[in-house]
Amino acid sequence: MNDCVITGGIVLDPLTGSREKRDLCFNNGYVSDSPPDADVLRVDVAGAYVAPGFIDLHTHIFSHSLFGHGRLTADRIGVHQGVACVVDAGSSGAITIDAFPENVHATQATRAYAFINIGSPGLPNLGGGHASRPELLDLEGVVRAFDRHGDWLAGVKVLASQSHTGAFGFEAVKIARKAASLVDRPLMLHIGNAPPLIDDVLDLLREGDIVTHTYHGKVGGVLGFNDVVIAPFKEAVARGVVVDLGHGRSSFSFRVYEAARAQGMPLDCISSDLHKGNVDRYAVSLVRTMSKMRALDMSLDEVIQRVTLHPARAIGLDTLGFGSLTPGISSTATIFREIPVDIELEDAEGEVRHASTWLETVGCVVEGKYYQATETL
Repeated sequence: MNDCVITGGIVLDPLTGSREKRDLCFNNGYVSDSPPDADVLRVDVAGAYVAPGFIDLHTHIFSHSLFGHGRLTADRIGVHQGVACVVDAGSSGAITIDAFPENVHATQATRAYAFINIGSPGLPNLGGGHASRPELLDLEGVVRAFDRHGDWLAGVKVLASQSHTGAFGFEAVKIARKAASLVDRPLMLHIGNAPPLIDDVLDLLREGDIVTHTYHGKVGGVLGFNDVVIAPFKEAVARGVVVDLGHGRSSFSFRVYEAARAQGMPLDCISSDLHKGNVDRYAVSLVRTMSKMRALDMSLDEVIQRVTLHPARAIGLDTLGFGSLTPGISSTATIFREIPVDIELEDAEGEVRHASTWLETVGCVVEGKYYQATETL
C-alpha cells in the first residue's frame, strides 16, 4: 500500500488560495478528507510547506538508441528533486514517440507527459537541425501519434531558431501550427536566434498556445529598440498565449525579464528546460529556477502557482487533479521549505542577482507514495 499522511506542514492550495497548518492524507492514492489505515507511513514535515505536486513544463527526459546523445532520466529531475510531474518538450518526434512509454513511463516513478516534435530531434547526421528541411517534418505522423498516445501527449513542439530550423524555420512553425490545430492541442513555440523572426512566428500563436524561452538574452527577442517590448509579443499576450520561462543553458536573462516585467509583461509558467547540458550549472533544478523568480519579483504564492495550477491548466492536467489538492481527484504533492539565506543566483547569461531566501524541496508524493528528495539543488 502506498498511502501516507503528511503531518505538521502548512498546506497551500493555489486553486482555493487556502493556507493552513493541517495534515494531508492520501487514501487509495488520492488526497482524502479521511485518513487511511493507522499503519500507513506518516511523514512529519513540521515547519515545511505542502503544495500540489510541482510540474516542470519544459524538460528533456526521453532517450533513444537512435539518438546521438542522451537526455536526463525523469526521476533524476523529478521525484529525486521533489518534482512530481515533468513534461518532455519535444525530445521525440513521430518516428521515435512510440518508444516513450517503454523508455519513460515503464521505468520512472515521476509522472511524465510530452510534447511531440514536428521534426526529428535527437537523430544523428541530420544536417542543419531536426526541422531544417521538409523531409525531416512529419505532419501526418505527428497527428496520428495522438490517436495512439493522446492520453499523455500534451501538444506539439517546434523550435523556431536558426540553430534548429535554419532558413526553413517559418515553414516549420506553420506546419507545427497545422498539426496542433488538427489535434486540438497547444503548440509550444521555442524562440531563439533568427531566422525566423520572432515577429512572424508569434503571429501564428493562438489562445492557449505556449511560448517558451520567452525572456532569453539573444538579439531579436521580445525586447526591441531601447529595450521596449515589441508589439507582436504584446499582442500574443493579449490573445491569451501562455508565457513560459524555459530557463535552459542559454535561454533566460535577468535583464530581459526585468525590463519586460517593468512594462507589464507576464510570466505564466516557471520551467527549467533541464537536460544534460545544464543540470550541473545554469538551470540545475526546477526549484533553483523558482528561487530565482522569488528573488526577482514574485511572492511565494505566485511562484507556487506557476509550477502547479498554471502549467496544469496550460496542458489540461487540471482535469486530472494536478495543480490543486482536491480530495478524490488530486494524487500528488510536493513538500518544500523556504530558508533565509544570502546567496548569489546566476542566469543563463552569467549575470548574478542576490537572494535573501532559498527554496528547498523535502520530498513529494506521487499516487499516494512518498519519495524523499535526494538530489542537490
